[in-house]
Amino acid sequence: MPPADHYMPGYSPRIVRFMEARSAETHAQFFLPFLKPGLKLLDCGCGPGTITRGLAARVAPGEVVGIDLEETQIELGRKDPKHPANLTYVKAGVYELPFPDHHFDAVFSHALFEHLAEPVKALREIKRVVKPGGMAGLCSPDWDGFIFAPPNPEVEAAAALFRRIQESNGGNTTAGRRLGVWLDEAGWRDVKMLARYECQEDLTLMSEFLYDRLARSPKQDDVFGRGWTDEASLKRMLHALRAWEKRPDGLFGLTWVSATARG
Repeated sequence: MPPADHYMPGYSPRIVRFMEARSAETHAQFFLPFLKPGLKLLDCGCGPGTITRGLAARVAPGEVVGIDLEETQIELGRKDPKHPANLTYVKAGVYELPFPDHHFDAVFSHALFEHLAEPVKALREIKRVVKPGGMAGLCSPDWDGFIFAPPNPEVEAAAALFRRIQESNGGNTTAGRRLGVWLDEAGWRDVKMLARYECQEDLTLMSEFLYDRLARSPKQDDVFGRGWTDEASLKRMLHALRAWEKRPDGLFGLTWVSATARG
């Protein structure tokens, strides 16, 4: 049996802040040319809904449904004062979607598939609810391309430990490059892929993302018992992240790979 899905980052205020910085204009731009008013759209793994809200504006008055398994994220979306009238949030997972066959014109998903233990199964279920010829747009990171500047061995060790934990929990930190293969295996056609860098001069976003999760890793992931690191090494990593985020000459480059396909 494959490992169960596990959303590695968690939902602490720091992590939610990291997610809320995203919008349709910045993180769904590759899919926007496929959208037009009146389309019915599904957003899988919508999180706090900051991207979903922008997608809803693009297809209005078409219906948009954002799904997520985490109730706290669904509530953030519902309570958003900018919540558009054509947007609905539903607590649901991608392996068993609560929608009839061929219900949507298009489907979008951002930063979800790197956390799935069975991505092809999810894509087959998503294909079921999309009309024949409907579009899918997926985007996931590829950690092999990340840039931490200036180079810092302890910061890079922190990123490597994060990756090891995520992959032990059923995720895939090179999911981006695999999106096309997964779509093909699930029966989608006309697959096209793109890659881009998101460059962050505000290093606290990534620093807090890593720090928050790794600080919890001894209890949640038994990183000491598994021999992945020790207490002294982890302290050095966490200290290095705090020092790195203050560098005026720093940069974090995040590699995003996107894929579009037709059902």
